[in-house]
Amino acid sequence: MLIQLKTHELGLHCVPKRSENTVEGKTKTFGHVSNGSRSHADRQGLDFRRVADTVPGCILVADADGKVLYANKRFVAALGRPLEELLGEGWLESVETAFLKEARAKWYDCIRTRVRLDVTWRFRVHDGTSRWQHLRAEPSSHEESGDASWYLLGVDVDEQFRAQEALQASEREAREILDRVPAMISTWTEEGVAYTNKRLSDYVGTVITDLRDGSYLDYLHPYDRDAVVAEHIESPNKVPNDIIYRLLGTDGIYRWFHTRAEPYFNEDGSIYRWYALNSDIDDLCRSRELLRERELQLNLLTETLPAILWKADLNGQITYINKKAVEYSGRTLEVLQEKGWIDLVHPDDVAEIVTVWNELLAGGEGYDNVNRFKCADGLYYWFHTSASVIRDEAGNRIAFHGVMLDTTPLKAAETALQQSEQEMQRLMDTVPTIIWSMSPDGNAAFTNKVARELTGASLEEIQNGKWIEYTHPEDRELVSRELSRALATGNSFGAAHRLRKRDGTWRWFLSRAEPSRDNHGNIVRWFGVMLDIHDGKVAEGKLRELRANLSQTSRASLVSEISASIAHELNQPLSSLLSNAQACFRWLKAATPNIENAITSIERVVRDGRAADAAIRNIRSLYKQQPTAKASFNMVELLGEVIGLLKEDASRRSTPIEYEFEDPALEVLVDRYQIQQIIINLVTNAIDAMQDIDRQPLLRIRIRNAEGGRVLTEFIDNGHGLPDDRADRIFDAFVSTKENGMGIGLAISRSIVEAHDGELWAADNPGDGATFSLLLKGSGASQG
Repeated sequence: MLIQLKTHELGLHCVPKRSENTVEGKTKTFGHVSNGSRSHADRQGLDFRRVADTVPGCILVADADGKVLYANKRFVAALGRPLEELLGEGWLESVETAFLKEARAKWYDCIRTRVRLDVTWRFRVHDGTSRWQHLRAEPSSHEESGDASWYLLGVDVDEQFRAQEALQASEREAREILDRVPAMISTWTEEGVAYTNKRLSDYVGTVITDLRDGSYLDYLHPYDRDAVVAEHIESPNKVPNDIIYRLLGTDGIYRWFHTRAEPYFNEDGSIYRWYALNSDIDDLCRSRELLRERELQLNLLTETLPAILWKADLNGQITYINKKAVEYSGRTLEVLQEKGWIDLVHPDDVAEIVTVWNELLAGGEGYDNVNRFKCADGLYYWFHTSASVIRDEAGNRIAFHGVMLDTTPLKAAETALQQSEQEMQRLMDTVPTIIWSMSPDGNAAFTNKVARELTGASLEEIQNGKWIEYTHPEDRELVSRELSRALATGNSFGAAHRLRKRDGTWRWFLSRAEPSRDNHGNIVRWFGVMLDIHDGKVAEGKLRELRANLSQTSRASLVSEISASIAHELNQPLSSLLSNAQACFRWLKAATPNIENAITSIERVVRDGRAADAAIRNIRSLYKQQPTAKASFNMVELLGEVIGLLKEDASRRSTPIEYEFEDPALEVLVDRYQIQQIIINLVTNAIDAMQDIDRQPLLRIRIRNAEGGRVLTEFIDNGHGLPDDRADRIFDAFVSTKENGMGIGLAISRSIVEAHDGELWAADNPGDGATFSLLLKGSGASQG
């Protein structure tokens, strides 16, 4: 509570003497001194200080600027600082650092706006600790108050504040405990949900305020809402109750919960609040539901199982049969209990059945046998019956039960299998091939009749490794090695060898064997055959002899082709050389020798001689597979030189040659002579392909840039095109499109192009003729 100081009626003096709450200095009077009497003012000031010092609180007086002019004894004693340190702004220095900035701002904001101050701050007190102080300050409302414009009252509220903090901490701890309890807790009032712990809030994904006014019912399963409302919310009974219902979670799935709710009563007997513990029993409910479903499935299984199920008491009386038993026998449980079932057993099997049944009744553990029973259609069917004892937890015999499976189809299959095995045995004995098998360790286990008749040896005579005696001595090491390898690795076995016949002669056979494995991958048996390859071996020898003769003939043909290629390569330069030599002779033999023309002819002779030499070296490097010497050449110029050599032949055969190219100059990195030989070959082939056609022959040569800095040259004719039967093999050696060709020109050309990192291919034109494409690396392309 703030004490209003009426300074227009009360004077306050600061005397020039140090005392407990004053400081030596100039005397100053606050407020109006009545009747101009200083003695009266002194008395008034003394009374004010006496009152201020006895007030159970801290009192401060400040001027209009917020500077403290006076502090009572309790404030000085509480802070433990001299009064002079508290005057002016000094008192704020005792505010704890965490509040100091806020304290200054709020205090001077109040001074500026003249609005009352009401705050709680922590102050550092005389014993070095900090305590909470509740401060209230109000501006003076009287003009006569003079310099004393603000009055502050501080009350120590540290105990109350700490008690409040402790209470809040206790509440937080209690809430934390409730939030960590492995259950969902809630409280209810007439208005709705009053509290939910964190686990319940997290489950439904909402806060308490969203669950009031009945909105919590939206989270209940639609089928459970009426029951919850009737049993708990609208029930007139004020006793604890249990409810089981489904509650919607944040995942959109309903889970089963069991809620135990108890009321807490007011003194008048009305319910103050319901306290509920919500336990998640979804797994339990689903387990029960699953158990009921399994019971239903078990009942359904026993009634639909394609087998007869029965149960009997210790006296042998049938107490249960399933639906399938009724269908098979044509008798209900009551009829079986009345007539029995022995008359349904096949007469030939009655004695066996009676024996095992009596043994079971006498103390046996059960039986398992196959017998025939008469069914509702009057026919006997084979059944596999398994019967055993049912015991209680103490091990006492309480009943018998059994299952009967119709094995009639199995019996038929078993008979068919026996017949199949007999048929297979006849097949293996009559097939004209040796069939054999051996154990995983390589010991002979079976040989068919063909093997026994061919070798004259029985199975016992070839077991324990004795089979090797029937293998040719020169082949024994090979066969033994391959068989040992197969046995060690589990891989297939194969070997060609000679086998001794009954008459002592030898015959070639190819032995093959594969392992047979069980479900775990273990080898259980090896199965093999021996194929007669004797005639093939004889034919193979004759074939080798024929191949040797053919190879010799091919080599002779190849020499002839190479000779023709060399003659073709040298024909042009030697013909030119002879012509120029003859011209030189004529120039020198003239009446007046023409020395200038003779020198020109001699220079041409030298040029042609070098060309011939280059051709020879080119052919030599080609056939010796020596690396090519590449340089940069203009593809148009290379082509022009070749056309110059071939234009006479082309003109003679009425075949015009046109070519087109792009600018700028198309440079390629090649061996000049090798590429020119390829061009000669392609142009010559094109001219040959256009002979004997019913249209004007025309060879078009197109040169252009391609991707990757390469140059593409296309030779396009309008001849007969590629032969259908050899179109995909024209670049193979010895495959020719000409009637008298050897078929190595294109093969050699492609080899040269590939040595230049290029490509050479051919394709038919959409109309007539074919196009051969030559793709070479440009001189500016990467050399990688």
